[in-house]
Amino acid sequence: MPLGMFLKSEPFGSTFSTVPQGYDIAAYSARHGLDDYVDRVGPLSLERFLGYADWFTRELVPDVRDVTVTSVTAGDGGFTVEFAEECPVFARQVIVATGLLPYARTPGELSGLPADLMTHTSVHRRLDQFRGRRVAVIGGGQSALQTGALLHELGADVQVVVRGQELLWDQRIAQEIGPLDYLRRPPTKLCEGWGCVFYYSPDAFRLLPASVRARKALTSFGPAGAWWLRDRVEGVVDVLTGHQVRSATPRGSGVRLQLDGTARSVIDADHVIAGTGFRIDVARLSFLSQAIQAGLVTRVGCPLVNRAGESTVPGLYFGGAHTMVSHGPGVRFIAGTHQTAAQLARAVARRARGGAGPAEPAAPADSLRPLAGAGTGPHPVI
Repeated sequence: MPLGMFLKSEPFGSTFSTVPQGYDIAAYSARHGLDDYVDRVGPLSLERFLGYADWFTRELVPDVRDVTVTSVTAGDGGFTVEFAEECPVFARQVIVATGLLPYARTPGELSGLPADLMTHTSVHRRLDQFRGRRVAVIGGGQSALQTGALLHELGADVQVVVRGQELLWDQRIAQEIGPLDYLRRPPTKLCEGWGCVFYYSPDAFRLLPASVRARKALTSFGPAGAWWLRDRVEGVVDVLTGHQVRSATPRGSGVRLQLDGTARSVIDADHVIAGTGFRIDVARLSFLSQAIQAGLVTRVGCPLVNRAGESTVPGLYFGGAHTMVSHGPGVRFIAGTHQTAAQLARAVARRARGGAGPAEPAAPADSLRPLAGAGTGPHPVI
């Protein structure tokens, strides 16, 4: 996320899950004298969130090591994990929680452009290098719309291209919650409403048929802008709806976009930014060995896991967005950690003590293809 951005999630929904109390963003703000914090009707700035994340890490998990995994292979009752900078280690259990960055999605129409002409929104730390330049932003979700707003405010000539016929905006949440609101639109850390309660709960979500789970995981909480961003975009940023990029070719020092639509057919830009989101495909995790990949049962690119997050490769766990087909679309967000982290931690601790793991299979027995050789024991690697 570039500097100056705000998180789409409300402040109360941007807190990490942890057992001890007093480690949410409200507590962080109070301890650091940041009295402008509000729990609801944010938004929460990137700078505030990163400060909170660093404090949370120092206080609760100070032994995190930032090293690059190059290979995970199974055998001898566990996993051998190799690193770019360190010696290999042997682990009885491995937790894969890479987040979304490995899965940045770029449409095929843009994929042939060189990196100096086209980038994904997720690679930018600063946007001021685009001041005074013509930039086309592709996409109609929060990332694309907020990038377009920031570029405009920095002095770029911005054109946002949206495939949908109109922009979609999230509903503004209420500043105060009354007793009746818990019946009419029950709040969760993710959103509000009875549908949200269902998709936020892995236990409820797992009651749905497999085909419905896959569809809802891919389509729920689709592209839309935050309510607080609307005034910075509508009537301010040039947004072209109902148009799709048909082709993109270098032209001079910039890019020419050919569009399908009624209002415009061509856009010339100095640079194109793809705000086209992410698509989970565990096969893109090149550090997982071919044998492990073959042992994973997947659906729409996601590994199937049990309630604790253990995959069909015993001892190999997944967290976060990887598990959205099994646990629901809520796990794509920070708020989802409150519904999954404790179960995963208990399962890993049980195996580390030599006890049995969760009895629930990750998928129906006739579709399981477990990988032999991955056993139980201590020393998980995350």
